[in-house]
Amino acid sequence: MKLQYLGTAAAEAVPAPFCLCPVCQDARRKGGRNIRTRSQALVDDRLLLDLPADTYLHTLRDGLKLYDIDTLLVTHCHSDHLYPAELECLYSWAAHRPGPRTFHLYGAAPVLARVRTETPGFADMDREGRLQLHQIAAFAPFEAEGFQITPLRADHGAEDSLVYLLEKGGRAMLYAHDTGFLPPETLDYLRAHPVALDLVSYDCTNGLLNPGRENHMGLAVNCELRQTLADMGLTRAQTLHVVNHFSHNGKAGYDEMADAAGKQGFLTSYDGMVVEF
Repeated sequence: MKLQYLGTAAAEAVPAPFCLCPVCQDARRKGGRNIRTRSQALVDDRLLLDLPADTYLHTLRDGLKLYDIDTLLVTHCHSDHLYPAELECLYSWAAHRPGPRTFHLYGAAPVLARVRTETPGFADMDREGRLQLHQIAAFAPFEAEGFQITPLRADHGAEDSLVYLLEKGGRAMLYAHDTGFLPPETLDYLRAHPVALDLVSYDCTNGLLNPGRENHMGLAVNCELRQTLADMGLTRAQTLHVVNHFSHNGKAGYDEMADAAGKQGFLTSYDGMVVEF
């Protein structure tokens, strides 16, 4: 598998546009990997994870070829992970692509409700077959783009928030954003349906702080979850562990986080980072 991190920040990005905190000021001064856009990723150049308002920037900066992508998984309905107005660009006058083409969007009921009510021209695109919505639920696996996809329940503030277990060609990854420490029902499901994980991507919104285990994680809780997954037999010595989804409120820019996370055996994501496993 190939995982490309397109955006690696929480809702306000880094630097946050109205913020003068030390992390944001340092990011403006240093640039490079310290600049983070809102969360989005791409798997095997086919499967898109989330649709933030920074998606168009990712097409320009990172070579995201939206015209070649037909499948989107949305983790939850918060605006930094779902920007329905972008879907207007699927309209016939905006997207000239050869042959009939359908864009498939998978999400829980609150995600689909936002898309239906906030996407300009949704009814026409639906009628034309340009945009098709698929309602999914935690612990109900399905297949798309050659992947076995299992939505798992997240611990987050949005209704029906999900994280995703992705399996393909004997490889498996757990993409866990936005979430606190995985809830008991998700851990129970993984115990009952064990899989050898080649990569785990952890929410690290709290960064170097440790305010608790709910809604988001920081590096300390990432270490707890990594140990839990190892104790369950889901990870191996060669499993890659990546921290992602950062906020300036976590008191660390890329340089500080890479140093702290590296000492704990984690890779630190940055916008544009590609991991193959």
